Amino acid sequence: MTRLLILCAIYYQAISHGFDPRIITAQVFVESSFRPAVVNAGCYGLGQVNYKVWCKALNLDRARMLEVNYNLDKAMDILTIYYRQTGDIWRALYRYNNGYKYHSRYIEKVKKAMRKLYVGASCQL
Repeated sequence: MTRLLILCAIYYQAISHGFDPRIITAQVFVESSFRPAVVNAGCYGLGQVNYKVWCKALNLDRARMLEVNYNLDKAMDILTIYYRQTGDIWRALYRYNNGYKYHSRYIEKVKKAMRKLYVGASCQL
């Protein structure tokens, strides 16, 4: 799949779930460097969805975890859960990556990626 198609899928899933596509694009860059087939420590695909943690709650299909749209949809479902709990996109992103422990390293990585991908982008969203 080309980078353009991946970016289109990210945009579609971000908008469909009510998130700013710039933030989600930066998140995906941090999680997987836009590599849809990456598997790392039980985490799959563009969104690096942790199968063991989310398989029951989201009824995940392991055979589809590396499908771009399926993976992004499930990643956005997870982010939505955390966003509803926190009401803050940055805290939701942090929980997405680290659970309930909070510090700013992951958030800073996403903001740095956002600035790199979108020169001049505001990270105060």
